Amino acid sequence: MTTNENRAARSEWGAALSGCSAGDRVVIRHPGGEPLAALLIACLEANLVAVPVHPRTDDDELAAIAERVSASLIVDGESGTTELAGRPSPEATGLALIIFTSGSTGRPKGVKLSRDAVLGNARKTAQLHRITPERPHGTCLPLFHVNALVMSLYGTYLTGSSLVLDQWRTPEGYFALLDAKGARTASIVPALLTELVEAAPPWPGSLDYLISAAAPITSDLAARFHELYGPRLRQGFGLTETINFSTLMPLLDDAGFVKQYVEAKPPAGLPVPGTELRIEDGEVWIRSPEMMSGYWEDPETTAKTLGADGWLRSGDLGELRDGYLVLHGRRTELINRGGEKYYPLALEGRWRRAGLSGTFAAVPVPEPSLGTEIGLVLDGQPVTAAKELVLGRGPRPAAVQSGDFLATSTGKPQRTRMGKRLAVKRDNAQRYPELLDYAASAARAVLAGARPGGGRAAVIHDQARALAGARQGAPGGQSFPRTAAHDCLDLLVESWPAIAAGSATGDDLMHGHRGLWKRLMTEWPMVSYADAMVDVLRAGDFLRGRVLELGSGVGNTSVRVAGLVDGEFVFSDRVAGLVERGGWPGRGVVYDLDDAEPPAGLGRFDTILATNVLHCVADKRKTLAALRSSLSEGGRLVLAEGAGTTDPAGTPWALDFLFSLWDGWWDRGGFADRWEWLALLDSAGLREPGFSVLRAGEHDLGGVVWARG
Repeated sequence: MTTNENRAARSEWGAALSGCSAGDRVVIRHPGGEPLAALLIACLEANLVAVPVHPRTDDDELAAIAERVSASLIVDGESGTTELAGRPSPEATGLALIIFTSGSTGRPKGVKLSRDAVLGNARKTAQLHRITPERPHGTCLPLFHVNALVMSLYGTYLTGSSLVLDQWRTPEGYFALLDAKGARTASIVPALLTELVEAAPPWPGSLDYLISAAAPITSDLAARFHELYGPRLRQGFGLTETINFSTLMPLLDDAGFVKQYVEAKPPAGLPVPGTELRIEDGEVWIRSPEMMSGYWEDPETTAKTLGADGWLRSGDLGELRDGYLVLHGRRTELINRGGEKYYPLALEGRWRRAGLSGTFAAVPVPEPSLGTEIGLVLDGQPVTAAKELVLGRGPRPAAVQSGDFLATSTGKPQRTRMGKRLAVKRDNAQRYPELLDYAASAARAVLAGARPGGGRAAVIHDQARALAGARQGAPGGQSFPRTAAHDCLDLLVESWPAIAAGSATGDDLMHGHRGLWKRLMTEWPMVSYADAMVDVLRAGDFLRGRVLELGSGVGNTSVRVAGLVDGEFVFSDRVAGLVERGGWPGRGVVYDLDDAEPPAGLGRFDTILATNVLHCVADKRKTLAALRSSLSEGGRLVLAEGAGTTDPAGTPWALDFLFSLWDGWWDRGGFADRWEWLALLDSAGLREPGFSVLRAGEHDLGGVVWARG
């Protein structure tokens, strides 16, 4: 867009803005392109305060923002202009822009940017990139963010240069437009840079280099770019609060680029002229003449961010290397795992070197005992791509989700928001091994007793041998309270002669010890699976609409879920007596999962859940397919399941041989591992799978798996 074209377009906005006075706020929702560029310049020339928002901002949010800033006008690219009774505000004095942050960690904040600061930074960055009428500049970034607004739009406006605007449909289209318009510099962000190197279009003949911002690039991406295009890339760093760039890398030669970008984490640059930088407790602090005036009508948050001495606490973690700033991510995104601190960017680099490809993000997942756990969100890759990471040594993701990847409009991962949608539960690292030793001792007692007569008893005997072989030490003292699991193990040893002879089953033993079965299913360790299920359901917001629980049994999960369902709760079991007994809110139905079809008239559900149930069905694939047909569009199937083995050595789950006392376990294989469940979910046509690991120290006890219908 040339200066003359821009001037003509700006005049067309004159009538729409003519009723506004200097300092009035104009809220703008516009799809972008040259009309939006002209409108923003028209607001600047009329001394109005532009408040540009994302074009996908919904009507309610648009109205709320207009009310917050007491706007005099809303300009909507689709519906035209709406005049409002805006009120004067001293906070608007001297402002050019109010930019609302993405709100990834809370209510969006309105960042106040003065005319002097905005134009000062625009002149400075234009000089750094030598933007002149003879050197057109291009951008594919949205004009409601400061990068495109300040450097690209205002920078070309102040220098009388041509601005090449592209709304990024394809990498080939962007490069072709830059080439056709003779652009010498152009902006990009890492998410689009990834698409660019994958498409590998020819480099525009006039283009000197690309300018990358909004999020740090990875060494892998830098290497791929370098292999295609050489060192023609400059990375920078800035915040809305610091009005675009605070640091910028110089244009390096080939050897320098490889050293800084490829062989090490790519740096974000040196402070731009007039900007000071320091690191305080790992956080980047910035002081510059070009800074925000504060947050709109939020003096408390302003004071926490911008000190009286002019130093702004960026919230970004970083260090200096060879004088260059190297970023490690947002302080709020730091994963503090019980005192072990992990930078998401460092984890992502490590995982990429281990073979994980595509777009993904390390995210902080809330975990009460640790603070946060390590989560991984994949942008559509199969969760099996993370299998080696979960099973390997070093920092392992405890929750993985494929799909639901959240990013800002410039491609920056919203790690905190994604992490809050996941949940992780840890079991006690000492308590489970203590139970394991107790169970192994019981297994040895079984092996020393009567020989099994076949069938069920033979399976129990084989599983006891596997456990005793994997866990050979004698049990220590009881550090933790006994539970029904200990009592049931003792009962198994005591009753082994009858079990071996085939004259006693698990049901027989439970009938002779009233209340023991309910205790077994509602005390530790079985209660951990119900708790993990509830944590995942709540974090993922899976308890809205119609919710069906399968195999409710004695209500281990039901009593926790029933009161949380925002809609209809239906619980089920194949045993009519358990359904009739109930005892929690909701409607009960008899549902035998071995039947080909669900009960007539059951309808569709937004969430179907089951805790340690589906491993007992005869044909898991068929049952999962039937359940998928019972899900509403986008509904979730969520399964809490144990693990057959719990460590790389193949140690059986502690109670595996105990639960083989019951039909549906010994004759149907017992617990399957999560990778089998994920394969079964995939074969049933379910998508966007995820899982949360229930871990006790080094033991993986299974956890929760889910997928979308």
